[in-house]
Amino acid sequence: MNVPMDFLKGLNALDWRGRLLLAAIILLSITLFKPQANLPKRVFDWFIVLDITQSMNVRDMTEHNKAMSRLAYSKSAIRASLKSLPCGSRVAIGLFTERDTTTVTFPMEVCEHFGALDEMVVRLDWRMAWAADSFIINGLFSAIRQTPKLDKNMRLAFISDGHQAPPINPDYAPKFEGKAGDINGVILGVGGNTPARIPKLDADDNISAYWELEEVMRYATFGVSRKTQSALDMENQHGRNAPHGSNPAEVSNAHLSALDEANLRALAKMTGLDYLNLSDTHAMSDMLTSNKMGTWRISKMDLRALFAIPAMFLVMLFFVPSYFLQQLFTQFVQPLFKRNTL
Repeated sequence: MNVPMDFLKGLNALDWRGRLLLAAIILLSITLFKPQANLPKRVFDWFIVLDITQSMNVRDMTEHNKAMSRLAYSKSAIRASLKSLPCGSRVAIGLFTERDTTTVTFPMEVCEHFGALDEMVVRLDWRMAWAADSFIINGLFSAIRQTPKLDKNMRLAFISDGHQAPPINPDYAPKFEGKAGDINGVILGVGGNTPARIPKLDADDNISAYWELEEVMRYATFGVSRKTQSALDMENQHGRNAPHGSNPAEVSNAHLSALDEANLRALAKMTGLDYLNLSDTHAMSDMLTSNKMGTWRISKMDLRALFAIPAMFLVMLFFVPSYFLQQLFTQFVQPLFKRNTL
């Protein structure tokens, strides 16, 4: 028994449909081995920092006609971005509250660790905040300092509503000590344009009450500045959160919150970052995968699609009626051959 000869005779006995189906089976069988190749490709490395301060619990965002908090909306945007990033890209997650940004994960490859990254974003919560204050400028500067420590190619995506709490005296705001544009990235502003009440949430994430004006710091503080050698040098200065002196300027709506786009745009200009209003969750995906944010790197490329797509096309041809293919051949293919022979 000559197996190779019998196999070849069997192939010759197949009609064109049988050969199409056999070719499709061979191509699909190759995909089972998950073929990969190390090729140069454009990838994206992002340090995504999410503001988890209490103003991010304001429910003034909508997705699919459903009202949701700024925090939930931002998490949805991050999850959509993870899906859009090509394999070989890396993502690190960070959280901002009070004055600091904390790194939750080091850079992880998005395809290999997609499940872990996605689950982590789902579980990010306002309860993880270690303090109630929201010094946006300090948090952004902290994130910028940490970004190159993660990797030299890392970009920064800082998501916030820009709500400063307590209000800060601009004369004592910290100064950016880096060089504008050294860190590439974007500030993503989230929130409605109409000031809304900031909710208090219970253990089950339900709104139990709202912050009243008497309950929040409504005076512009000195903040922390390098203009003085000591915080005690400031007028009537005492305590960690920098009180407001003897003649403070009162903010009448400190208990309300809206997207402070002017503040975020000013910070973006100061630091050389781009600014984007997160009016659509997919806007973040488009920004994070834009050409100017990418870098070329040799990385593993999944080749299964190169085999699966032709196999799908062959299977479709298998079910096309013969008379229809004959008509296509007569009307389009034969005229091409005739032109070439003239």
